[in-house]
Amino acid sequence: MRLNYQVILKTAPQINQVSFTAMDYGFSGPQFILSGMTEMVMTNTGRELHHQQLLTVPESMATEDLTAGLLSGEAGPPPPGVEAAGGVGAIGPGATGITTLNMTSGDYLLVCFIPNAKGVPHMALGMIKPITVIESSAPVAALPEAKVSIDMVDFGFGLSGAISAGPQNISVTNKGEEEHEAFLIRLAPNATAMDFVCAVAPDAPPGPPPVEALAGFQSIAPGGGGTFNVNVTPGNYAFLCFMENPDTGAPHFALGMLEEFSIQQSEVVSLGVAQ
Repeated sequence: MRLNYQVILKTAPQINQVSFTAMDYGFSGPQFILSGMTEMVMTNTGRELHHQQLLTVPESMATEDLTAGLLSGEAGPPPPGVEAAGGVGAIGPGATGITTLNMTSGDYLLVCFIPNAKGVPHMALGMIKPITVIESSAPVAALPEAKVSIDMVDFGFGLSGAISAGPQNISVTNKGEEEHEAFLIRLAPNATAMDFVCAVAPDAPPGPPPVEALAGFQSIAPGGGGTFNVNVTPGNYAFLCFMENPDTGAPHFALGMLEEFSIQQSEVVSLGVAQ
């Protein structure tokens, strides 16, 4: 007797890949993407620093109305339901940043809040782009494996272990009660993270800051997270969060979310928080 066997091949859930280009001043890339675990790639073809901040658009609000509200420059907290949803942190000209996160269905805005030399946010110069995430029936893939994880809390960064030199995939989770980011910079020799903070202050003298921006993970709401890719070499680095406390207006780095560290060969040595 001959037995017939039916072989059913099951494909593992796939990570969506979406690419955007940041330029002076605008974003190019798809307006519609599918929901699910998504690798967001951003390449900076401009001459200035750019980042990719995702903001959710509440169902009760039109995308055009939120865009108009942001461009009006009115101070105050964002409207209810608008949340930071991650993205690629700031990178310099010619660089590419990669983050992976679970994109749920709905409307979003892709925004660059970084100011130009005159203090004008790039958003006001055209770097704001609507995106719609369409519900997909495909199973959601798992986040890529990461050797090091970072817990963002109110107010600090908790690293799970050593960051080795070379290509890295690092996971980030917001375990605080406020929105947080993990912005990664490589410091110039003898420079500190506070040197960078002073160099990007509104009243700072002109000139490039003493760091290299290595992206990291853009601001995300409590409970959110994902991973980011980076290639690091031995040297001095820092994680910072530039989000502001809604009660006091103080930037989170001034409250403790500024962590310097050095990479020597294949291990990380903490330098503590700069004063």
